[in-house]
Amino acid sequence: CYSFCTLLGHIGHMSEIEADEDVVTPAAVDEFGTLVALLRDPEVPLHKKTVCLRRIRMSLSGDDPPIKELLNIDGCLETLVECLQDSRDSTKQFESAWAITNIASGTSEDTNAVANSGAVKVFSKFILDTKGNPESCNEDIVEQAVWAIGNIVCDDVRHRNMVLEGEPELFPTLIDMCSYRRLKTSVRNNTTWTISNLLRGKPVPPREVVIAALPLLVGNVMTPPNDDILMDSLWALSYYTDREDSRISDVLDGYPDVLPKLCEYLKSGSEPIQRLVLRNLGSIATGSDEHTERVLQSGFLHSLYGLLLRGGICDEIERVGCWLLSNITAGTRDQIQQVIDGGFLELLVHHVKNGRPQDRKEAIWALFNLATGGTNEQIAALLPFVKELMEVFGNIQHETIQFMRLVNILVDTQNDKFFEILDRDDLLRLQSTVILRVDERGEDDDSDRWKSHCEKVVQVMEKYEQYQMQKATGPREP
Repeated sequence: CYSFCTLLGHIGHMSEIEADEDVVTPAAVDEFGTLVALLRDPEVPLHKKTVCLRRIRMSLSGDDPPIKELLNIDGCLETLVECLQDSRDSTKQFESAWAITNIASGTSEDTNAVANSGAVKVFSKFILDTKGNPESCNEDIVEQAVWAIGNIVCDDVRHRNMVLEGEPELFPTLIDMCSYRRLKTSVRNNTTWTISNLLRGKPVPPREVVIAALPLLVGNVMTPPNDDILMDSLWALSYYTDREDSRISDVLDGYPDVLPKLCEYLKSGSEPIQRLVLRNLGSIATGSDEHTERVLQSGFLHSLYGLLLRGGICDEIERVGCWLLSNITAGTRDQIQQVIDGGFLELLVHHVKNGRPQDRKEAIWALFNLATGGTNEQIAALLPFVKELMEVFGNIQHETIQFMRLVNILVDTQNDKFFEILDRDDLLRLQSTVILRVDERGEDDDSDRWKSHCEKVVQVMEKYEQYQMQKATGPREP
């Protein structure tokens, strides 16, 4: 542990701001208290305080940073915020901004500490000062301010709302910053990311506040400056349109070229971009039947089929692709028919059998939605896959209820055709699996629902026995 005098002597050997990271070393945890004390001491020269801040910041920049240990120092954050406001030394401000940004990237508790420290107001001022005069700002400090705000608002919707409501000029200023071509690319990248985070979370932010971002976001999709900005803009659009019909209409009606452009990316984009395109198409398909129809008219199904057929692609593409199909099969019967005609039933069954749990979940929902809203003829399209589905039923852990509902619909609508495909062993496996699930649930909140499904399995068995008996004896004469 360094003494106060030893540490002062160590810092004294540094040339002023020219001391670079090859010379200045990250602070050890047991130095934090002394370094914070130096920052508070009015007798310590500015350039030495800058070195103190740099050492603190460097210690927070590695893997598993000791954020908690730093925050345990009384008044640490308040001291960093005071340094952030010291306009006499921009390097000191930059180092403190970077340190606070790293703290805000920690746990929710760490982020909350930053949100409550007064740093948001200071960071916002750096950003607001770019308005109308971006050339005069310190880009490095502004970039850290943008990054810090992004870390804070993505952690909790309360922090997001605090920023949107407490600093109402901040969001439009961030939008304007993205048009300042003289700003570094990294600043514009981080600004787009922060805008995306300000759209994230439930409940969604007020439409009248965030709709101003649409020209920027759609413009970034249509003519992306780079892939980072494209991806963050795609994230932002998916947040904007998620389950909100009026917002979906804002995008589709205001920017009719965006759907064809999304389909272009689905054909030729990288896997991360394809995943985000599917997320956007799925968000739009959560809207009205008209919105779902416009997604289908974009012609994306052929590209999606190729992606799901390929296999071995980004895991998230398979999950999001199945989720998108589940939103379409929740639509009209004409929309369900397009999924059937596109050959997707075999792919969905494949993901029920071989997919990861999250893929299986979405695939089961897609099949269940089809059975719930489809015609008897459309439901009958599932019959060729019943045997395969029943074979994997015992491996399904979390969507058993949806699967049982699917079986009940097939029994009620297809009856004899259903029983022609299965044998007694298939139904006994079904019964034993449901009984096992009931036993596993015990007396929890869902136990009554599970017992109801157990009764339905018994009814299915009885119908099967009646079918076999009738088949053996032939139809009765009137």
